[in-house]
Amino acid sequence: MSRKKLAAVLISAMLGSAAMAAQAEEFHTVLSGFGEVGVLGGVTGAISTDGRGTLDLKLDRRAQTLEFKLTYSNMSAPVIMSHIHLGQVHTAGGVMVFFCSSVGTPPAGTQPCPGAAGTVTGTITAANVLALPGQHLSAGDFEALVNALEHDTTYVNVHTTTFPTGEIRGEIRHRDRDDD
Repeated sequence: MSRKKLAAVLISAMLGSAAMAAQAEEFHTVLSGFGEVGVLGGVTGAISTDGRGTLDLKLDRRAQTLEFKLTYSNMSAPVIMSHIHLGQVHTAGGVMVFFCSSVGTPPAGTQPCPGAAGTVTGTITAANVLALPGQHLSAGDFEALVNALEHDTTYVNVHTTTFPTGEIRGEIRHRDRDDD
């Protein structure tokens, strides 16, 4: 192979790798009780809890997938469910996507939640996006999920038996814009 052809192949490979790397976008949040807005016993607002968590998301636009890793610890009681909500800061919104659930009849393929501490991982696709008619979201609308993430209108909630409306919460933000 000539040097020119070899150089062209190497440059093409490097550009292809750069394009693939540019496909993945990352989102992140830190969860605590101070972000909660749930109602318990008629009281609305933050919760004083030792519960903590983190959520990392990796979006692949080309494949239309969202890999997730949710980790939580020191919860006051067993976790009963966790999911992404469509809602702005300090407001409640509907459930877009489940991470885990140990109660009721969750959407097909939803894994059970680990007790009061644990990690849940997986991949979200269009099939996991739930309908929210009151918020004009159709089931399977992966692009709407991506738009909500990019416009800072999503949060993750971790619900426990002690705090069924949510014990810890975090607003999901683009990793490159964490300080916004």
